[in-house]
Amino acid sequence: MSSVSPIIEKVQKLLALSKSSNANEAANAAGAANKLIELHRISEADLELAGKVTEPVEEDDGYIYETGKLTPWKHILMNVLVQHYGLSHYNDADFSGGRKVSRFKVFGRRDDIVVCRYMFTWLTTVCDRLVDIEAKGMGRVYISSYCEGFVAGVSSQLRLSRLEAHREATSAAIVLIDNRAVKAKEHMYMVVRGLRPTRAVSHRHTNCDAFSRGEIQGKRVNLKG
Repeated sequence: MSSVSPIIEKVQKLLALSKSSNANEAANAAGAANKLIELHRISEADLELAGKVTEPVEEDDGYIYETGKLTPWKHILMNVLVQHYGLSHYNDADFSGGRKVSRFKVFGRRDDIVVCRYMFTWLTTVCDRLVDIEAKGMGRVYISSYCEGFVAGVSSQLRLSRLEAHREATSAAIVLIDNRAVKAKEHMYMVVRGLRPTRAVSHRHTNCDAFSRGEIQGKRVNLKG
């Protein structure tokens, strides 16, 4: 069992409250959940510095995001979370069915992979639920802009959460955590030969009002704890 499994169980219980119609209750639950995750990563770094634990970099046995038609906001969210949790990834695309199916494979520490997968699933569910409440029937551009705004708000909260957690960590632990993405990328390029950088998501029409509304909701998820 992964050492993060007990943390995920606590996170699941807290995030169950995020479905509440009470916005403050939902935000507090999400904040507490993310703080558990950040503090767990710091404690693991401290144990590693003390020589009590060593978690190797590995390849995930599944895919964090698999789709026949890439949804831009989900792709952006995946990139945000992969970077935040010190992972690396590439598109293990499949063309066997006559069309391209994007399959994003993640490399990193097992605990970080588990957390990233969980948060991606949870946040996509939250965004879809908010779209049904605030953007349903408003058109493709509006909904897409709203979702990308939501991701921008979440990204902002993750940055704040990281800064707050670092106040409780030693400088050596911070360096160790920040270096995880580098190690993950090195391992990925060693395992998967011939990888090339992918193109960024192409420019799309944006509804600024929808983006702003989504960003506000992303910030209300209050991941900083």
